[in-house]
Amino acid sequence: MRGREYAVEAVRKIADAVSEGEVVEVETAHVSGVSYLTLGEYGVRFIEQLAEWGAKVSVFTTSNPAGIDLTSILGASPEFAAGQRRVISSFIKMGISPISTCAPYEFIKTRPRTMHAWAESNAITYINTFRDAWSDKNPGPLALLAAVAGFAPRTEMYRLEGRRPTALVKARLELDALRAGLLGAYIGESLGSGIPYVIGPAFVSEEARREFAAALSTFSSIIFAVIEGATPNWELYNRLADVRDKLDVSEADLSRYLSEAGEPDAVYIGCPHLDAEMLLRIIEMVRGRGPAKKPIYISTSPGVYEAVRAIAEELRERNIYIFAGSCLVVSPYTRRFKTIATDSLKSIYYIPRLHGVRAVPCETLKCIDYAYS
Repeated sequence: MRGREYAVEAVRKIADAVSEGEVVEVETAHVSGVSYLTLGEYGVRFIEQLAEWGAKVSVFTTSNPAGIDLTSILGASPEFAAGQRRVISSFIKMGISPISTCAPYEFIKTRPRTMHAWAESNAITYINTFRDAWSDKNPGPLALLAAVAGFAPRTEMYRLEGRRPTALVKARLELDALRAGLLGAYIGESLGSGIPYVIGPAFVSEEARREFAAALSTFSSIIFAVIEGATPNWELYNRLADVRDKLDVSEADLSRYLSEAGEPDAVYIGCPHLDAEMLLRIIEMVRGRGPAKKPIYISTSPGVYEAVRAIAEELRERNIYIFAGSCLVVSPYTRRFKTIATDSLKSIYYIPRLHGVRAVPCETLKCIDYAYS
C-alpha cells in the first residue's frame, strides 16, 4: 500500500501546482523514460523503489521502447543490459504490460473524449489528433505515478476550452511518411506552441499519420492538431477556434529539411514503430533483392513482429534486421554508426543529440535504395 499512497500524494501535490488541485480519472496510461540510456541509475532506483513499496497500476498501462530489443539484434554491454532488465522487472511487478512500444495506440483503441495519462510525445499527439482522446504531455515519472494513482492533474488539455484551436494552417498536400513528418516539423517550428487547425493534408497511409504526429511534437511543444475531416469532432473545434496565427505551407517549405544523404552506413525505418501494413510493404520491396550492402534496421512493436517472425529471421541473412521492443533513438547500439539515413524526422532530431551520429532524411524507397547502392 505504501507505493499507492506515495503515488496518490505525489500526483495531488503536482495537481496543486499545475491545476489548482483538480485531478481527472484516466482510463489508461503509457510510460516513457524506459531505456536505461535515458533513465540512468537514479531513474532506475526510483522505479525499483516504487515496485518494492508494492505499487500496482490502477489502469491498463503500457511502456515505451527499451534500450535493448526483444529480438537480440541491438547489442549492448552486460552492464547496460543488466540495468535495462531491472527496469522491465520492476514494471512487471507493478502490473505494467511488458509490450515495449512507442505506438500503443495500435492496440489500445482510445475513444473520443476519454481521458488518459500518456507520456511519449508521438503517442500523445496521435491520440489527441486522430482520435480526439485526451491526454496532456505527461513526463514519464508523472505518467507512472498517475498509472498507480488512477488519476492525473486536470491541466488544460483535459478541458474542452483548453483544446481550442489557436492557429489556422493551410497545407493542401498529399503526404507519404517522410513528407508527413516534414509537414509536422514545419508546423511545429513555425508555430512553436498552441493548437493548429489544419486544412488540406491528405495522409496516404497510417504510417504518414504516425510520422506527422511524431514530428509535430518533436519540433515544438504542440501535442494536438485538429485536422479538418480527420480529427473526430473537428466541426466543433472549428466553431470553437480562436485564431491568432495563420500559416500557409507549400512544397518548397517542406524541402528546407531535405539534404543529400551522402554515404550513409546504415538505414533505419520505424520511428514511430511501423504498423503491420507498412512493414509488409517493405518486406515485399526487399524480398526479391539480394543482400543489402549496408544494413537496414526496421523497428516495430512486439505484436507486429510476431506476425512476421519467420520472414524477419530469413531476412537477417540479407543484412536486413527487423526488431521489436526498442528503437535506434534510445539504444546505445546506434553509436557504432557515423551516418544513418531515415524517413523519420523524429530520428533526425534525436539521434544526433543523443548519440552524436549524423541522421539524414530520405523517402522510404530511397532509404532502401541507399542500402543497396
